[in-house]
Amino acid sequence: MGTRFEQAPLVGTGLDPAGDIDGWLASVPVHALVEAFSTSGQDHELARDLAAEKGDVAERLARLDAFTDRWDTRRGRERNQADELPMRPDQEELVTAAAEALGMCGGTRLRYDRYDHVLMLGGLVRACLVRTAHAAHLIRSGQVRAGSVTALGGHRPFVGNEFELAARAGAPELAEEYEAMDFGTRTAFGLGAPESVEGAQSELPGGTWGVRHYRTADGTPVQVVAAPSSEPERRRADTPDSYAFFAEHVAALRPGERLLLVTTSIYVPAQHAAAVRMLKLPFGVEVDTVGNQPGAVAGMAPQRFTATKYLLEVRSTVRSLVRLAEVVG
Repeated sequence: MGTRFEQAPLVGTGLDPAGDIDGWLASVPVHALVEAFSTSGQDHELARDLAAEKGDVAERLARLDAFTDRWDTRRGRERNQADELPMRPDQEELVTAAAEALGMCGGTRLRYDRYDHVLMLGGLVRACLVRTAHAAHLIRSGQVRAGSVTALGGHRPFVGNEFELAARAGAPELAEEYEAMDFGTRTAFGLGAPESVEGAQSELPGGTWGVRHYRTADGTPVQVVAAPSSEPERRRADTPDSYAFFAEHVAALRPGERLLLVTTSIYVPAQHAAAVRMLKLPFGVEVDTVGNQPGAVAGMAPQRFTATKYLLEVRSTVRSLVRLAEVVG
């Protein structure tokens, strides 16, 4: 690949989140992405303003958010149902290079060897299995010591090829995210039956919640959590809802505690920004976010991401930064 960019710092890793956002907006890979997909004079003006840090952060974020509408091929659907964007080979190459520079292709380092809480974030069925496996590997290999382990999922029915992927992983009975997170966690950490279960059922789309409490052979507490939505009548819980439920109901976070979030590399920038907003700033904790390693689950091939998928997650990152800027601006 001929196109390369210098690594852009992950927003929220510095001492000044507002300054991090400013730097991210003005970074070379973000500017290059806007230029590569500009179709009007107004688009090119946005690219120049981003590079020159012209206009306040909220205004630039809003303009960039509107620009990324052209990359939204999900249109309310799950990620594995999104259409592919038509792109030239040079655009595809540039997108991949930008994604690598923006921290979407792995390489995030662990700052500590002990964390008070290790969190595994849910998603499509592949994520529920590989993230739990990678978290268990980090702990089992001695790279990380954990005070507790929590899997954060939700009651989302499978769609598309998730049923096939679950069957390939040896769990054809799985049909929803929360059960997949529970299966993945039990398998990865060698768990038996839960010590206790709590929760509530609801007819609302996002009202049902649950927590299954386990303990590993060495006594480490493990929780599998399905959080309720902050808007239960409208939608299921999203990542910020899961963070808030974990912080207040599951962990009772205290200032100075260290959290390690395990996700898939492509989602690190967006989910880390949400963690900074929902966990680091209000509770005074330290947060690191890392992506899982390919090939973590036997029988499940490493996931390959297209340029369209990277653009979708650049858009997700922008939207996550919009919400973070509202807090720190």
